[in-house]
Amino acid sequence: MRLHCILSVLALVSSRAVFVGAAVPPIRQDQSTQHPLSAPIQHRPLVIWHGLGDTALSEGIAGFIEDIKAQYPGIFVYSVQIPKGGSLDAERKAGFFGKMEEQVQDGCEQLGGIPELAGGFDAMGFSQGGLYLRSYAQFCNDPPVRNLITFGTPHYGISALLPCPTPPTLQCRLAARAAQSGIYTQWAQNHLVQAQYFRDVERLAEYGEVNTFLTRLNNETLPTPKSERSDAQSSALVSQTKGKGTGRLEGLENFVAMMFDADKTVSPAQSAHFWTYTPGNKTLLLPLASQPLYTQDWIGLRDLDERGRLHLGHCVGEHMDLDSGGCAQGVVDKWVGGRV
Repeated sequence: MRLHCILSVLALVSSRAVFVGAAVPPIRQDQSTQHPLSAPIQHRPLVIWHGLGDTALSEGIAGFIEDIKAQYPGIFVYSVQIPKGGSLDAERKAGFFGKMEEQVQDGCEQLGGIPELAGGFDAMGFSQGGLYLRSYAQFCNDPPVRNLITFGTPHYGISALLPCPTPPTLQCRLAARAAQSGIYTQWAQNHLVQAQYFRDVERLAEYGEVNTFLTRLNNETLPTPKSERSDAQSSALVSQTKGKGTGRLEGLENFVAMMFDADKTVSPAQSAHFWTYTPGNKTLLLPLASQPLYTQDWIGLRDLDERGRLHLGHCVGEHMDLDSGGCAQGVVDKWVGGRV
């Protein structure tokens, strides 16, 4: 089977401050044979949400989808496009600018209108795309997510803005310039995507006061009472809960979160496993099991873990290096293409 190379972004940015251009590992063909008179295997559909700077059907994403279809003949694969029907420039811009809750709602409406997904689907999010899909699973989930798979997704936020590519794109330069003027302003929290999952442990009071996306997604206890939130924030919280989602993750069959061990792009890299820096100290990491997020089971992670359905895996390479160690192939083999 021919290889497909990702020539456009499958994630946020690479550790060398360039958009990811790594080769997608070839998805092996299933070598098993099927009796010619037997019924064809029906595979569970797959939904993909790309990362920052990429598009729904870029050459890399399209090639990855073709490889999935080669391994699992007949599988239905859908790649979420924000905005639906938008130009390539509009898609790339949406990765930098927009309100994340509204983008999730857009994805919710897209997926709800696809008959092939009605019985549920597996979901795969590349980096930033994993935040969108987890939000979908928690707050919409109609049709439901079965296996949620994320690669290098900063589930507990980032503590440093991600570098622009070389050469920098216009959208990235504008977003970075705007963020420098105030990451925890109302404008930034409503218009800059990275700002909405920027979690500075040395500024948690400011973060808790203005952030709506990540605090809601992780059900964090806020330093500022919810009653003191602005009308705009309250409206955003309401809009995020449209659908059948409970705000928790227990309904998943499996949650597979992959971390890149050599990741120098996401800070901290361990955010892919829900680790975070200790409040007020960016030199000490706090593991998931030591956090109230887990011990008090804010979103259902402990429940999943106790039932053997939380899987925190590792990729040996840098951010979005899906090839090294057969990272993507192993995940696709085990968690994608289940029989309906």
